[in-house]
Amino acid sequence: MICLSIKEKGLNSVQDALSKVHLAEIRLDYTNLTREETVTLFRTKKDLIATCRLTELPVEECRKRLTWAIMASRTKKTVGKRYIDIEYDSPSDYRNDLITAAHKRGFNIILSYHNYKNTDSFERLCEIYEACKSSGADIIKIVTTAQSMHDCTRVLRLYKEYKGIPLIAFCMGETARFTRILSLYLGAPFTFVSLSHTKESAEGQFTIAEAGSLLNKKSYPNKVNGKILNELLVAPASKSHSQRAILAAALAKGKSALYGYTPCADSEAALEVIRNLGAKVKVEKCKFLRQKVEIVSPGIEELKRQLSKSDIFYRSTKSLELCVGESGLLARLLIPIVGHFLSSDSKGVKSVKITGKGTLNNRIMFYPATDPFSEIGLQIESTNDRLPATIKGHIKEGNLKLLGGGGSQLLSGLLMSLPMCEKNSTIEVKEPTSTPYVDLTIQTLKDFGVTVTNHNFHEFKIPGKQRYKARPFYPIEGDWSGASMLFVAGAITNGVTITNLPVNSKQADEKIISILRGCGVEINIVEYPKYLVMCGDVPCAFKEDSTKEVILGSKIDLLKPKGSLLPFEFDATNAPDLFPSLVVLALNCEGESRIKGIKRLSNKESNRAESLYTEFTKLGADIDLDGDWMIVKGAQLHGGFCSSHNDHRIAMAIITAGLKIKENVFLDDLNCISKSFPDFMSNFK
Repeated sequence: MICLSIKEKGLNSVQDALSKVHLAEIRLDYTNLTREETVTLFRTKKDLIATCRLTELPVEECRKRLTWAIMASRTKKTVGKRYIDIEYDSPSDYRNDLITAAHKRGFNIILSYHNYKNTDSFERLCEIYEACKSSGADIIKIVTTAQSMHDCTRVLRLYKEYKGIPLIAFCMGETARFTRILSLYLGAPFTFVSLSHTKESAEGQFTIAEAGSLLNKKSYPNKVNGKILNELLVAPASKSHSQRAILAAALAKGKSALYGYTPCADSEAALEVIRNLGAKVKVEKCKFLRQKVEIVSPGIEELKRQLSKSDIFYRSTKSLELCVGESGLLARLLIPIVGHFLSSDSKGVKSVKITGKGTLNNRIMFYPATDPFSEIGLQIESTNDRLPATIKGHIKEGNLKLLGGGGSQLLSGLLMSLPMCEKNSTIEVKEPTSTPYVDLTIQTLKDFGVTVTNHNFHEFKIPGKQRYKARPFYPIEGDWSGASMLFVAGAITNGVTITNLPVNSKQADEKIISILRGCGVEINIVEYPKYLVMCGDVPCAFKEDSTKEVILGSKIDLLKPKGSLLPFEFDATNAPDLFPSLVVLALNCEGESRIKGIKRLSNKESNRAESLYTEFTKLGADIDLDGDWMIVKGAQLHGGFCSSHNDHRIAMAIITAGLKIKENVFLDDLNCISKSFPDFMSNFK
């Protein structure tokens, strides 16, 4: 149930707001009602909470206004439920007098605690609960201000600790909005909303319309449980590898052919970008392996020359605009790369504007890596380090120092762009993260003829005057990120066989194999020869020759588990995309699993630590946070209504978990899955 917090001034305004709901909190410290108006209001059939905060008015004024509400005549025929909200630590005579009077008039007592600065320790929160209980509370309300998600989970932990007196516990602040709705799933009798964001009684309140939509079952039209995993699956192409290869092929002079490509929104955005830069793209279906992408490019110098004459070039402003869709990787790769298309003469491109769509526009793009761009001749204009971003200047070599805490994608962009500068460059990285993805970038560069020397991910030496070389045959690896969810699906059901995955690859999420084996899952891997010569449409010979056709990858058999899955511990700092798969796995293990790396989850398509915690808590999961660790206890989940948070990996995680949930599970959106794995649902029947 939602409770509208009303702070309108005057009886008419209050009554107008009250007409929209069944339950409302009347903020008597704001409304400025007379005694007669208060009595009139509290004779309504609506359910009302009388509140007057001592932080807003003196004790005697609050006593007077609350007494007016209490003393309003009451009959069962004309009056709804009544509550009075009193601060638990208010002066004892004030508190006791109001409780006594309210009880005589049939009011329920809400004893509340509000911390407007921070969040107390869990021990202190428990002390507050016990104090409210001993003072005769019918409902206990504990609200703090959250500075982090750890603050939020600390407050919500109270619902696990106490099951007696009804509890309303959540956090204030924009970062803690999710706790207001999640508290209802944990047992709160109601949560507080506002008429509009300009009329909040506390920071972070949802509007009545927003809360209504979130709690409306019609907002969740997709039933996603009750499905069966297919026995034989083919992994899609890795979008991480595809995007790097697409850009490399566009920078190379000549024709490159990328085999094993499967479309997804992020990879399609990369193809559209290189079309707009002047490369020619042709996509063909292959009878044997998905699709082949032919990319023909005149090379970096000619692309730059052609852009100044292209129709896409805005001659009046000498600017170029490139849309990356919702791909954060593509945006960060492009930011330094487009520096090679900027010109210092009067005829060339003066600026490139990179734009995004959807949730990408809410994500931070730069972190502490923004400043080093000025060292290589680039100026970046953006608002709050988010897209759209305008790049000006002209890229040159440099000796850069980066912080690795924000991820590896901007580093990968620099590694792809600096080799084309006139002179040598170096990059020093402090506290590198996502190092397997850096390895994938360096391997792709090597495949296209570009050399970078990596010294333990802390220092990179980049020779200048290099040019990308076209690849007439280039296989795109299968995607371990997407496949990890399918492997987990097999592990929690009846097993699965998946093909088209590279063994011993540079992809971080291949670690899922060792994790599953540690959980007691038997996995057999058959590596096919890497290259296959085709005689028409028939495979006729294997050959270790990269100029020939079609990569097969490997065949991986995950056998049906013979017993319960064992809990695990894993550091996912360098494999953050694996986190959702691991949470689903942990929920199906017997015991407590620990997954490290929640600090890497906040700037994805959603705040994944928050999304995973919220949605699986709705379904009955027992999840907690401890520093950089997420602690997940295995449990039988129940049905419910979940949000994808417009995040493809959250949606896939909920669908996969649904394989083991008996009751119905409904999801708000499936379209977001197309970002990385459009055919995901076809793997189930």
